[in-house]
Amino acid sequence: MAAGESIMGGAVNVGGTGPLDADEMRAAVSDTGPAVRRFLFGMCCDWHVAEDLAQESLLKAWRSRANFNRRANVRTWVFAIARNAWVDYLRRKRVRGVEETMEQAAATISRNPGPFALASGREFSVQMELAMASLPPDQREALAMREADGLSFTEIARLLELPVATVKSRVRYALTKLARELRAFAPEHAS
Repeated sequence: MAAGESIMGGAVNVGGTGPLDADEMRAAVSDTGPAVRRFLFGMCCDWHVAEDLAQESLLKAWRSRANFNRRANVRTWVFAIARNAWVDYLRRKRVRGVEETMEQAAATISRNPGPFALASGREFSVQMELAMASLPPDQREALAMREADGLSFTEIARLLELPVATVKSRVRYALTKLARELRAFAPEHAS
């Protein structure tokens, strides 16, 4: 590895030239895997789909390692591949049109849980999934990228080709909506 470079959490700092060697790329892609899975789950709210898309993304990154040009760090590059896999999945799904959307499924579930359901951690998980699914796609995407493994606002802005202020607004609006949707689970409402 050239001076000034480091592999930390899958991020290889810009500064070297040429492709990473196989061991460097393997470590970087492997370190990024869990964050990519969390990001994709945040987008689709389905662990099976998220796992499939993450595997597809990580495999594509590995097979395309010779194309990595160090203009960004490896983690950002892999997230871009994952985001493209998500978009491709949505396109395929739209063409097939077989699966029920998360919004359609959410419409059939009551948003007013009873007192016993409030005590259940499972109920919170269900409500969190519904709340995430109810976010506008642009807000859900920015929040998932931010919370998946702490991508910076600058990294998200670069990936989405948006101003940093727009990314910050999307995340803030998403968090505000989630807080409103999940307020029944806040400690002050638990009694």
